Amino acid sequence: MTRFLANYTAFTSRLSYLAAQLGMVAIVLMAVHILVEIIMRAFWSTSTFILDEFVGYEVAAMTFLGLGAALDDKVLLRVNLLLLPLKGWLRVAVEIINAMATLLVFGFLTFHLIRQTVRSFERGTTSLSILETPLWIPQSILVFGLVIFCIQLTGLMAKALHAPEDLD
Repeated sequence: MTRFLANYTAFTSRLSYLAAQLGMVAIVLMAVHILVEIIMRAFWSTSTFILDEFVGYEVAAMTFLGLGAALDDKVLLRVNLLLLPLKGWLRVAVEIINAMATLLVFGFLTFHLIRQTVRSFERGTTSLSILETPLWIPQSILVFGLVIFCIQLTGLMAKALHAPEDLD
């Protein structure tokens, strides 16, 4: 069982890392898009007319795709003042309860965002911009990021069970 938990923890870490890499691609795309917009405005006095929309999508993508890796790398805001004094199985229990509560909240959010994404796809909902981007596309990226985060929460629980010394 310990080997399975270790392998599962490694899998969730790799999955979160992959999602974070996609989030970094969103940052690069955002920078490129802004540079193209600057050049177009400076040299040709024109615009893509979609900068604000796509930068918004890219900010959301980098944020949601990076959640799992942020949890795995222990850079999410946590209440360490309360957690650090706890040792042994008490710390493991608190970590698991915390991860389960977080999973419950984010699972609820993910479920409803999946419903919204499916609804946007079925109705053919598009953005109000000149490009009329199908909204299910950026919503799917957010769903993907949230699903990865929820999977990483289960990885945190597995880590608490098989290697509680790695929680700090």
